[in-house]
Amino acid sequence: MKRLFLTLAAALPLMAYIDVTPIEIGEHPALSGSTSLSLSNRRGNTKKSEVGADINVRYDNNESSAFWLFGGYKYSDTEGKSIENRGSAHLRYLHKISAELYLESFLQSENNRINGIKSRLVAGGDIRWRIFDSTLYGKVYAAAGPIYEQIRFTDPQKDPLQRNIRVSSYLFYTKSFLTGARFNSYIYYQPKPQKFSDYNLYSLAELQTPVYKNFFLLLSLKYDYDSTPPTSVEKVDMEQRVSFMWKF
Repeated sequence: MKRLFLTLAAALPLMAYIDVTPIEIGEHPALSGSTSLSLSNRRGNTKKSEVGADINVRYDNNESSAFWLFGGYKYSDTEGKSIENRGSAHLRYLHKISAELYLESFLQSENNRINGIKSRLVAGGDIRWRIFDSTLYGKVYAAAGPIYEQIRFTDPQKDPLQRNIRVSSYLFYTKSFLTGARFNSYIYYQPKPQKFSDYNLYSLAELQTPVYKNFFLLLSLKYDYDSTPPTSVEKVDMEQRVSFMWKF
């Protein structure tokens, strides 16, 4: 198992759609996860190439703790010019305090060169509370805790290195259906405690629909907002996506 984790970790930067459903210790004991891959190539009136992949690996000891490793990479260009180049890797540890209460700690590395971010490193932790649990209506989770971030920008002359302390909080809703489909949605809010007008907002809504055995079709909508983006970068990013995912 250790060798498997090392292999996956080494491959992570080359991999871009992730099953974001929260871990409940005991639901899927031992090793589980998902992976997806998307490729496109257009020639003729429009020349465009795109590659994206994601990987998601979870290990649940079926007692009190779990590890969650996920990440992805996406690149696209048109007419030989890069229009998207971003990747991320995230490692999370969960410790069960009670059936409803979990302690989470995490490390994250990401880059988004089109948005002016050469690297963003994040470390933090939070308390996660399952505030609602219904077979009919789904589950709702809430979490909050401190994070430390370090951001290096692609143009340090315009945007110097940043080191920030933020409060990270999120709400997450998930609902599974008898057909095997699942709906997930979340919103993350990460302000600076000394300046709440400086914040990041990340949100997503997705539908996972089974296609054949462990293969799923995913429809997703993402909306991200950075109140203080790098110079010459828009505050809002939106993405609609259709992907295939394999769960194991």
